[in-house]
Amino acid sequence: MTTLLTGATGFIGRHLLSLLAEHDDVVALARRAPPAALAGSATWILQDLAAGLDPSRLPAEVDTVVHLAQSDRHRDFPEGAGDVTAVNVGAVVDLLDYARTAGARRFVLCSTGGVYGFRTGVVREDDPVAPDGFYPASKYAAELLMAPYRTLLETVVVRPFFVYGAGQRGMLVAGLAERVLRGEPVTIAGDPGLRVNPIHVEDAARAISAAAGAEASVDVVNVAGDETVTLRDIVLRLARAADVEPTIVHAGDGPPGDLLGDNDRMRRRLGVTPQVVLDDGLAGVVAALRRADAG
Repeated sequence: MTTLLTGATGFIGRHLLSLLAEHDDVVALARRAPPAALAGSATWILQDLAAGLDPSRLPAEVDTVVHLAQSDRHRDFPEGAGDVTAVNVGAVVDLLDYARTAGARRFVLCSTGGVYGFRTGVVREDDPVAPDGFYPASKYAAELLMAPYRTLLETVVVRPFFVYGAGQRGMLVAGLAERVLRGEPVTIAGDPGLRVNPIHVEDAARAISAAAGAEASVDVVNVAGDETVTLRDIVLRLARAADVEPTIVHAGDGPPGDLLGDNDRMRRRLGVTPQVVLDDGLAGVVAALRRADAG
């Protein structure tokens, strides 16, 4: 089996690559050269999807395509809108057409739980979507454009909710951990803040790997953890792991709802149950940041 994986040097991609390489020949597409630890796990093709896909450099035949690639400018709106659109929308169409002509059986698209918008309570895959912002809107646009290809390919949309873990930078949990360790005040919108159910990167990678290899099409699946916490809870747990006293500042009314994903379909259809307990995962984040600062 040959799997094409985009975004292979990214946070989730690095973990997913090792899982896929256990049973597939992986062709890894990335915008930058891989670190030495990953170099031997795949056949590497360096290509920036923001500049367009060059299918002539890809394998003539492939069994599965997994699109994880992320724009470097996903937080930079409106200046980065073109880059985000190229990677999240244009590249999806190009990769779908490549998958069709290369004889692929399955196409897995990594979307985001953010397509649902803020809701009261837990959201399920058949709930209506309401993307709040350009990035989740671009992800949902890709989902819509992929839908007609269901007559040609087995398609799976995975919608991750707050993936976290050691080595991550610039995302929610990592940013909170950095401020806690620096002794800086942590400002949270509302009290106790947004409710979320984060999933550790190892569990997220297991779910996406299962989606790529499932016997039957699973259409859309939330990738989310088991434990529901507020942002205040996360800060307190990070502080406990770091053995420091946090400074928390609550400001404003907070978001108009939660971002909680029901993971029943992930469990039933993909056979994936989260294995990393939240406290253990957060302790790993703290330890990794301290090692990085010391090194």
